[in-house]
Amino acid sequence: MLCILAIVLVFLSTSPANAGAWMREKGSGYSSTTLSATLLQDFSESTYLEYGVSDRLTLGAESNFYAFANGVQSGTAMIFLRRPIGRRDRPSVWAYELGIGAAWSGDIVRPNFRAGISWGRGYQLGRLSGWMTVDASLFIDTYYYYEDHAYKIYAEQIVKIDSTIGLNFNDRIAGMVQVFHAAAPDTRATSIAPSLVFKPLKNRPENRLQLGVETQLGNSDNSAFKISFWRDL
Repeated sequence: MLCILAIVLVFLSTSPANAGAWMREKGSGYSSTTLSATLLQDFSESTYLEYGVSDRLTLGAESNFYAFANGVQSGTAMIFLRRPIGRRDRPSVWAYELGIGAAWSGDIVRPNFRAGISWGRGYQLGRLSGWMTVDASLFIDTYYYYEDHAYKIYAEQIVKIDSTIGLNFNDRIAGMVQVFHAAAPDTRATSIAPSLVFKPLKNRPENRLQLGVETQLGNSDNSAFKISFWRDL
């Protein structure tokens, strides 16, 4: 159960803000690196990459690392593809994702799979523009075990739902609030994460900096400070 809890916490603390229903334009890319530290001295790091192979196919890769204060370490790595669902010229856009990778905890490595669906929509609030997204995914973590003189395969399922609402205050500053929920058998957690996103340099608009906090509901001692570096490629 500790391994599954570690994976759930990794999933909560490493959610790329720009992932979702929107596709990358052909030949364009995006990268982010996120660092997070909790009041309990747990630490996480994530790296996320996307690239638009075509207007209807985005490929990506991500890696996550999580270290508990008690010395337990875990992480995941995955490659994935995203394809649109339906027309892209509507106010609401949809996409699906399929991914394959591996999760590890201690010296145990397990293959895993992910399938997800995303919804996104832009909106106007007076003169300001904003966006809303909902990303739902099923993560299947598999491992072998020995029972009754035979090796068997067990699949642990983790359901994750992320919601984001953001608002562009001006050309250089945006704010957003994210809600992360992850549930595994007998384990579930929900976190709220407000943050601000800045373009610190006028002459380098492709670079952005995200600063925020994340609080797990019912466990405020596990609150975290997060810093993320975004770059359009």
